[in-house]
Amino acid sequence: MTASTPTALPRELLVFEGARQIQDGEIVIVGTGLPLLAGLLAQRTHAPGARLIIESGIVFPDVMPTPVSVVDPRLMRQPSRLGSLVEVLGGFVQRGLVGTGFLGGAQVDQFANINSTWIDRGSSRVRLPGSGGANDIASHCRQVVLLVNHERRRFPARCDYVTSPGFIDGPGGRAQRGLPPLTVKVITDLCVMTGDDTTGRLRLTALMPGATVEDVMANTGFTPDIAGQLQTVAAPKTDQLDLLRTTLDPDARYFPERRKHEGAVR
Repeated sequence: MTASTPTALPRELLVFEGARQIQDGEIVIVGTGLPLLAGLLAQRTHAPGARLIIESGIVFPDVMPTPVSVVDPRLMRQPSRLGSLVEVLGGFVQRGLVGTGFLGGAQVDQFANINSTWIDRGSSRVRLPGSGGANDIASHCRQVVLLVNHERRRFPARCDYVTSPGFIDGPGGRAQRGLPPLTVKVITDLCVMTGDDTTGRLRLTALMPGATVEDVMANTGFTPDIAGQLQTVAAPKTDQLDLLRTTLDPDARYFPERRKHEGAVR
């Protein structure tokens, strides 16, 4: 019997599509979790010259898989510098030296603004962790990539609070506030939405394998523009999936759902 070709799980597809946004030779700021995996995948495939920096002050490390926090020693192997948050955010991000920054958030609205501060719950608010360096990244990087699960509550028409600016309120919104131009790519388990300062709004440009436009609309609190020719996100090749699963995340720390899936197919 011939073994079946392994299929990437939905959140694994997020990581592969996130890795594709990284250019060879650029500086990329990532945190632990899926963004770090995306950076490591890019370095080991199409962008060997990409250089990673970590908000906690780690500059250009040779990461040993698989760190579980920003103070994990595996994240600190052979860096150019073990510095500080100020050195990374001030010396790299605010100086405009970082090409791509990875972010997440509790809410992302139609203008690509991000909320990680608080959520309205009727007459009360739920407090969230806050900005950290996210505002600096959204304000100064040339491209921001968000990796998020696609749920309707995460995609309101307007964020309850804007922690990190996207296009603020539409075309020209950033320029009016003295912020540089920005490209945004929101990658979810259903689709890819993109935006830039020209449109000032998110646009549906690609679907994940098996997802439909109807799936996206049913799980989004606003109606994004839709590209004339929707792409389908490419599934990873077998050797790329093997790299993720056996080298970068062999214990499925970032993908606990993989253990259940692998058990089901045995």
